Amino acid sequence: MRHAVWFALLGLVAGHSVLAAEGDTFRPYVSVNQVYDDNLFRLDDNETTAFSRSDYFRVLEAGLNVDWKPGQQQFLLDIGKTLIRYNSNDFLDFDGDNLSGTWNWRLGNHVKGKLGTSRTTSQSSFENIGLVNNSVENTQRFARADWEFHPRWQLGLGVNALEKINSEPSQLSDDLERLARDLTLAYRTPKGSKLSAQIRQADADYPNLATLSQVLFFVDVADNSYEQTEYNLLGDWQASGKLRIESKVGWVERKYRNEFTTPPPSTIVTGFFDRPDFSGLVGRLEGDWFPTGKTLVNAAVYRELGGTTDTNSSAVLKHGVALNGVWLMREKWQLDLGVSYENRDFRGDPDSSSGPQRQDDTVQSSLSISYTPISQVSLGAGVQSGYRDANVPGSSYQFNSVFVRARADF
Repeated sequence: MRHAVWFALLGLVAGHSVLAAEGDTFRPYVSVNQVYDDNLFRLDDNETTAFSRSDYFRVLEAGLNVDWKPGQQQFLLDIGKTLIRYNSNDFLDFDGDNLSGTWNWRLGNHVKGKLGTSRTTSQSSFENIGLVNNSVENTQRFARADWEFHPRWQLGLGVNALEKINSEPSQLSDDLERLARDLTLAYRTPKGSKLSAQIRQADADYPNLATLSQVLFFVDVADNSYEQTEYNLLGDWQASGKLRIESKVGWVERKYRNEFTTPPPSTIVTGFFDRPDFSGLVGRLEGDWFPTGKTLVNAAVYRELGGTTDTNSSAVLKHGVALNGVWLMREKWQLDLGVSYENRDFRGDPDSSSGPQRQDDTVQSSLSISYTPISQVSLGAGVQSGYRDANVPGSSYQFNSVFVRARADF
């Protein structure tokens, strides 16, 4: 009943959207997405489950976007509700929320920044956690100030605080509190390109020890908390009217604390494993190319350090490439294509002493078409497929999915 009331109130707001002042954006929206997935839990071909391996599910969304610009200031607000309903595996039904607000402020002609917060509740992907209905609550607070002390030079300072809380006991070791700070010096060229040097420092605290292995009440654990320092060079180059290139290259140093804190409840710790530190070169190169006025090609190549997506690994070094294309076939029709490849190297895996260090290769592709009969309504359909090839038994999978969707903005 409370969901029906919530959607009814949103409809009432949509009906009164004419109250927004001229020049302001006050836009409610609703959308529905119907999906079929033939391997919902991303299981290996040899794995079996008591639940339905394939399923249909619906994603219902409703929300409100506000973009208010009084003078030099800008206030952004996003309020949303998400309902996910499964046909066969209804124990996975999920209700999510989104609330975010940002103040893009400006003081005079040379000082600007942003201040904001967001809070989202979402359902974890089944790719890495399996048959678990885990919800993740993410809370972020951020602030930034940039000072243009010269027509071509800018100095910026930013801070970002993230808190991540998981609902399922098996995922509590992924709870996180992280505080990141950065100092950036940027130079803008006469042709509008931008070059920046950045120092970024992050402190990540995982309050719950990670369980590496467990036999009855006996467990081996590790501490995923770390301190990380990055030295980055950033580039934003407008090569021509049809080509824009963004780059980031840097050196990352991650040092783990390896402190024995509160062990998992109702267990006896038999082994505490130190996480090995990491240092190395990382980067990303991405470009947008407009061959014609109706086509866009986006390409990216990267080498990045990820988090603990697997409890038996301290860090994941990711190498990947991605290629996406957009074609405006006709005035109201659009075709989207995408393909990506990623290799994940699981660094610091304690289990590698008795076998190979885990390596994953993941390939995904997608094709979709959308139709916009009027500017406020969008209809679409598409397909997606992919597979993961892992050198650890039970970690490979392949899947295919089909979807249809509709969205209306008031």
